[in-house]
Amino acid sequence: MFITPSARVNFFYGQSLTPWVSVGGGYARFREASKLNFYGDNPGPTGSNTGVVQFGIGLDVWPWQRWGFRMEARDFYSGVPALNVSTTNSRQHNYYVGVGVIRRF
Repeated sequence: MFITPSARVNFFYGQSLTPWVSVGGGYARFREASKLNFYGDNPGPTGSNTGVVQFGIGLDVWPWQRWGFRMEARDFYSGVPALNVSTTNSRQHNYYVGVGVIRRF
């Protein structure tokens, strides 16, 4: 779970194509399984908390006055979950790409 309040800047607001960028930061919660893949209990922790920074870009397309479409990509740069594996990484990228329908109020 990522909770990252963000600031967003729209370019060409009110036009039929509105690109935007966003940046924010907040809280990330990872939940690890209590059971191992190959039977047995997980000897490690089953939950970890970390900070997260979010960077995003997107494009809003407005073919109608109040209805439109959104395409976006975000990178949640966070700490790593407790996976009972020793690595040299202390941070990881969590990518999200989505499309959807939007409505102006």
